[in-house]
Amino acid sequence: MLDPILRRRLGQALVGFTVLTALLVTLYPFRFSAEVASLARVDWRIYYPRHNDRDLVLNLLMLVPLGAGLGMMRTGISIRRLALEAAAIGFGLSLGIETLQIFERARFPQLADVWRNGLGCVVGAVAVGLVTRARALPAR
Repeated sequence: MLDPILRRRLGQALVGFTVLTALLVTLYPFRFSAEVASLARVDWRIYYPRHNDRDLVLNLLMLVPLGAGLGMMRTGISIRRLALEAAAIGFGLSLGIETLQIFERARFPQLADVWRNGLGCVVGAVAVGLVTRARALPAR
């Protein structure tokens, strides 16, 4: 079992690394322009047909490490509270990324990515929270 301080620091590192990586991967090549900004560029669908399953999986997985890091940092709270915090952070980060993609010519903002990324963050947080609590139970 990890020392609580080490677990918290690893969680912080995982959160920072995931946020930085998500920003780099989703906003490259960083050529923002107000000229291309238009809400007409946004794909407002919240679900895609089956042919886009790869996109679904990748978007779900992208913020799982962020949620895992949050779960490592926030050990003294209920699973419900952890899930709500992870949802707020995951959905907020994803919404910010998709909003910035409106200004990047090479990117295509999609509403579906917001819920997929947010759900991935919640899954990561809840998984780590459940494992942490299960390991803390006294042995019989």
